[in-house]
Amino acid sequence: MATLEKIEFGKLGPCRFIGKSVYCSPGPNELLGALWANSEAVFEAIDKLKEYASNEVHNAALLTWDRYEKEKLMRYTVGRFMKADTPVPEGLDFIDLSDGFVAKGWIKGEFNDMIENANSLTEEAAKSHGKYALTWTFMAEIYTNNTIPEDGVNSTMGYYISCKEN
Repeated sequence: MATLEKIEFGKLGPCRFIGKSVYCSPGPNELLGALWANSEAVFEAIDKLKEYASNEVHNAALLTWDRYEKEKLMRYTVGRFMKADTPVPEGLDFIDLSDGFVAKGWIKGEFNDMIENANSLTEEAAKSHGKYALTWTFMAEIYTNNTIPEDGVNSTMGYYISCKEN
């Protein structure tokens, strides 16, 4: 069972998220796993941009909705948050994010359970906090070294949801 370990709120941006994107229907999708399975070259290219690293150092998946209204497609981008002026390596995609706030949920549990419940656990905790209102401009799955530990099934991941101050 996945549980919320803590909820935090912080500023994010302006920044540029750099990675590789796919468009797909929201929900479980084999395409997302395949993107992660083939992400080594993405992170090798990003690692060469050390001088552009932001304070958000973890590998992540950014979920955005630029084609959802017309085509019902979510954009899922595997990569990392970088400084706003970061040059984009050839073959990679980018999403510029303006200055704003994020609700940062930290979830613990079995990996698949965390993926299924991270959004709702973070949303509930953020709404109960009251100081911020969720905007849903983007969400992000944050993968740390503890997300898929080699010595067990319990994991920890972050889940960000864009928000604004009330």
